[in-house]
Amino acid sequence: MKSTAKRQEEGYGYNTNMLPDYDGFIIIKPEFLKYKDKIINDLHRHDFIIIEATEKTLSREEAETIYSCHKGKPFYNELIEYMTSGPCIGMILLSPFSDRESSIETLKELKDKYRKRYAIDKTRNVIHSSDSYQSTIHEAEAFFGQ
Repeated sequence: MKSTAKRQEEGYGYNTNMLPDYDGFIIIKPEFLKYKDKIINDLHRHDFIIIEATEKTLSREEAETIYSCHKGKPFYNELIEYMTSGPCIGMILLSPFSDRESSIETLKELKDKYRKRYAIDKTRNVIHSSDSYQSTIHEAEAFFGQ
């Protein structure tokens, strides 16, 4: 993993106060690991660097933490059941952008692309991506246990 100072030297636009050392998080959901290579190729085409990637089946506690913002919504229990039903892949990403909003927006566009092509329904929809930097930190920590 590159230090924050090294990334700043290389033109990523970060300063030493911007921690942790990543700015994107996605999950390839159960049943959709077959699209892993396509998704990784798209990430690389957009100059994202995969800092860490792990395949695992989420525990109920991990899924509830990641999706806590949806608690109380009609689809929440179905989403938790689905996300704990089989292996998924979580990825911590470093983006080439000088601002985290551009990173979040680009990941949202990739998520939408795959959802339009391959989603089965609202819950089984290929990719989860964080919708803010705060969510990125919260969700990555829940997934990776950091």
